[in-house]
Formats: sequence, structure tokens, C-alpha cells
Amino acid sequence: MKRIKYIWIGILFTVFHPHLLADQKMENITMKTAVIFNTLCSKCHEGECSGRLSFDTGSQAASSHIKRYTADVNLSKSEIESFFSLLNYMKTECALWMPNNEKYNTGDLSRFVLPSFKGYFIPLGVLRQGEYHIDMKMKEDIHFKIEIISDHFDHLLNISVCPDRKKDILKFTTDNDVNLFLRIKSRQPLHIIDLELKKDN
Repeated sequence: MKRIKYIWIGILFTVFHPHLLADQKMENITMKTAVIFNTLCSKCHEGECSGRLSFDTGSQAASSHIKRYTADVNLSKSEIESFFSLLNYMKTECALWMPNNEKYNTGDLSRFVLPSFKGYFIPLGVLRQGEYHIDMKMKEDIHFKIEIISDHFDHLLNISVCPDRKKDILKFTTDNDVNLFLRIKSRQPLHIIDLELKKDN
């Protein structure tokens, strides 16, 4: 009888362990939601949300806040729940998250762009120590902001770019192996025709 009791305790712990439930929620987050969140909502980690959001009250209590900052009043209930899970993860784990980022080829940029085309969040994967540069071809000649950021918010590049200078300054160095993301923001729609990451040494 004791053995059966311990087996049931083990099953209950496995099924209801909060970390496992959190992992399941994260797995259900779509690429679209993650790109919007990581492009528009990352500053929440830096204190802009302060203590106003309580994770104990659930996603519904934060729905108006999420709609306001994502500039989308038509978000579905499941999308709001996904945003809430990402915000919770960012606050508690101090890290960025993208679904299956190691499996995606960045050749198809349509998955990593905001619906407005005013921002991109592109997983670069785990890069080894070395010097890198990014070659970009864009439809528009406009100013934009570009960041190379690790999954733990370390910036390797964080600059505003003039159209005629991007070849000179889109360079960065990694001192160790690190999981990196490329984040681009602009005030006008920006259509990237081609993007290539190259290692210099």
C-alpha cells in the first residue's frame, strides 16, 4: 500500500509540477506572438511595467495593458494568455524566449516581422566566439534601430542606423558561445529583401 501511495505522489508531482505546466504553456506560444512580444514588450523587463501587473490574478487582469502596448485591440483570448506567459517567463527567468528558434532558417523573414513591418525579431542561434557582421538589403532607404541581444538581455550591438552607413557599423564580437537575437525597429514600414550573417574570423 505504501508503494502505491508513493507512486501516486510521484504521478501527481509530475503532472502538477509548476515548472512542467509553465513549459507546456510556453510550447503553445506561436511564432507570431513571440515576435510581437519580444519586439514591442521587452522593456517590461527593464521596469516599465514596474509592479503594476500581478501574475497571481491571471491573464485577464492584464488584458487591457497587453492590448495597449501591443497596439492590437483584436488579440484573441489565447494570444493574451500567451503574452501573459511570456511576460511571466521574462520576469521570473530573466530571459527572452522564442519557439523552436534553433530549428528555423532565417531565410524566410516573413515569420519574424511585425504585421506593421515596423519591427523584426530574428533568432540568430548560438554563435561561437568571434567577430561577425550582417549584410542587409532593404526595399526602403530609411533610418532604423538595430540590436543584437542575447537571451539574457546582454547587448552586443545597439545603434541607430542611417541608410548609407549600415555596411560600416553592423559588426559585433562575441567573447564566448551565446544564443543571440536580432531586433530591428523603425518608425516606418521596413521590408528586408535579404539578410545574411557572416563570421569574419
